[in-house]
Amino acid sequence: MIAHEICEALYALPGGVVEPRRRSIFKPVMFAIIGVVLLIINVVAVYNSDALSMFLIVAGMSLLGYGVVVGVMRMVSDERVPYHTASHRYMRYKESFYDRQQLAALQRAVAMGDEGAIAAIEKSDIAVITLVSYSSSDGSIVGYALYEYVDMESRIIGKPTIKA
Repeated sequence: MIAHEICEALYALPGGVVEPRRRSIFKPVMFAIIGVVLLIINVVAVYNSDALSMFLIVAGMSLLGYGVVVGVMRMVSDERVPYHTASHRYMRYKESFYDRQQLAALQRAVAMGDEGAIAAIEKSDIAVITLVSYSSSDGSIVGYALYEYVDMESRIIGKPTIKA
């Protein structure tokens, strides 16, 4: 996981405001249920429309398969993600990519925790420098970490910055 360091820094905040939790299986279960409903509609309500019947079968099986596979993977996985206990929500993950020329300006903006300055820096389509951020839904906690892509792997630049 590229953001392992930033997650550890968030978990180390005093008072247990951010804790590691397994991702919810609610969404995959809902996808699976919607897929089953589409398959039932195909069996019960569609009589003479081959195109509609095929659409319902493909959509239903796709949603059912996605829901089952992702749900099982989340149940057996040891992966944990940051959960903000005060807002009772998972923290939002975001990645932004920048050119190497932007590194100094990016390091200054991250050190100050200035979201406006970070947003003003020109982004790139190539992941030479990656800014990873986790933010709570109310914006009370934001964590940043900079990574550079060197020798076929991402390496952290400095220490993660937490703005609380």
